[in-house]
Amino acid sequence: MFVAVLNGILMGLILSTLCGPIFFMLINLGVSSSLKSVFYLAFGVFISDAITICLLLYAAIGSASELKHLEFLFYIGGAILIYFGIRNLIKEPVIMDQIEVSQKTLNKLFLKGFMINSLNPTILFFWLGAMILAFNSYHNDKNLVIAHFISGLSVTLLTDCMKGYSAFHLKKYIKPDFLKVFNRISGIIIIALGLKLIFFH
Repeated sequence: MFVAVLNGILMGLILSTLCGPIFFMLINLGVSSSLKSVFYLAFGVFISDAITICLLLYAAIGSASELKHLEFLFYIGGAILIYFGIRNLIKEPVIMDQIEVSQKTLNKLFLKGFMINSLNPTILFFWLGAMILAFNSYHNDKNLVIAHFISGLSVTLLTDCMKGYSAFHLKKYIKPDFLKVFNRISGIIIIALGLKLIFFH
């Protein structure tokens, strides 16, 4: 069991180092909004990952070829990333205090994190590959597989929150002009990731 938990932690750390769209959104929220905003977005991603893993466990996946009919997800996920990237390019940055963030905005951030993560086939195939590897490593022992993924998910949630938390505490050193440039750069990167998802998957 200890080995399964340790391997799950390592898997979570590996996933947390990937600089995908969520990474840039977390940093953006950290420097422009509140800690609650960061946590709601991160929790939306966490719930998406948890549901994906549960579905993969339930389906008892045996082969990645069974997912070839999900090709359309690349286009949907790419389009959503491009949409949010364009919003980053055109919106004016505003540095907000925690008290200014409404519950409606927080709920939208949760949904945003959930949708982007759920409709990103790269994440789906990452978890699929991790699932196949885990079943093989633990000789189809579902208890060890579950322990592996619980520890991995916990680490990804923690590290996502830490990314935004670190950015939040740097916000006092960040000027609006810098934030405007960061918005443009992160918007371009998110659009590029969306285009890559559509045309180069």
